[in-house]
Amino acid sequence: MTSERKALAFEQLPELIQNLVERIESLEKTVREKHQPLPLEGELMSVEDLCKLLGKSKSAVYRTVRYRDIPYIRQGNRLYFDRATIKKWLDKKHHLDAITRMEQIEKMMTPDPWRYRNRR
Repeated sequence: MTSERKALAFEQLPELIQNLVERIESLEKTVREKHQPLPLEGELMSVEDLCKLLGKSKSAVYRTVRYRDIPYIRQGNRLYFDRATIKKWLDKKHHLDAITRMEQIEKMMTPDPWRYRNRR
């Protein structure tokens, strides 16, 4: 916009007002779109909901978030968890835990060749 101002005729006011209304509506739409949560697959859970689901304390949930061990969504200073994503995360975590347990059991059952070597 230049620093010069054009003289406006009274007849132009309705058109200018309509133009301003359209621009304001466009800005409002943009702001609404930017501040809406991301479209997700399932239901969002709060920290309290996740605590009930996992049977863990709030501090334990916050610790897993701090170490980025659990998928979460941060909006402002609030945390949310997508139910479907948490279910997938739990399935994967239980699968990995089962593999680790099996490896530990196999290690315990495998005889140590050095164990009886120095016995007399």
